[in-house]
Amino acid sequence: MKIELDREGLETLVKGCQPDYDVFLDPLVKKAGHRYSEHYGRTSWDNLDSLTDGELYELYKICRNS
Repeated sequence: MKIELDREGLETLVKGCQPDYDVFLDPLVKKAGHRYSEHYGRTSWDNLDSLTDGELYELYKICRNS
C-alpha cells in the first residue's frame, strides 16, 4: 500500500505514537522529544521542527516498532 504524506501528515503520525521507554535511548528520538510521565507513558514531541521529512518518517518507524 502506498500513502502520500506531507509534513503535517508525518508530524501527526509521530505525535500519535507513544513509544516504549527504552526507545528514548535512540539519538533520533532524543533529538525529537522526551518522555515526561513514566506512570502514564506521556511523550512530548517538542522538537519535530528540527527534523527533516526523512527523519520524521524514521522516527515514526522506530516508535511504531517499539
